[in-house]
Amino acid sequence: MLGKKRKISKHKELERAKKLEELKKNDPEKGEAIAKKEAWKAAMDRASGIKVHDDPKLIKKSIHKVKKQQEKNAEKWEERVQSRDQLKAEKQKKRSDNIAERINDKKMRKIAKREKKLLRPGFEGRKEGFINSSSG
Repeated sequence: MLGKKRKISKHKELERAKKLEELKKNDPEKGEAIAKKEAWKAAMDRASGIKVHDDPKLIKKSIHKVKKQQEKNAEKWEERVQSRDQLKAEKQKKRSDNIAERINDKKMRKIAKREKKLLRPGFEGRKEGFINSSSG
């Protein structure tokens, strides 16, 4: 059972490609030898169907693309969280309004019931006080 080769990060690939270019500039003879070796290795890998990432320009572009995608996803997530919080607040407000309305209705029913008790059948209006009270 052979273990699968781990994919190296794009940053490391970029670093390696830059290092190779730097080596070519500083020590052309040594750089050429290493570059030739790397080129053969890349050609063999390509022939065997393995993707080779050795172009610094493309690697930079790829890193930038991934970064942009991450920023976009973060933005979407922030928006999602914000809309969720807003919805939560709206539901809470509706709930508290409904509770307040129910309490108010209960009070009004209580007042109406009390008013009804004060009205007497066979008499007009509500009971003000006793007929034979001393204030008359």
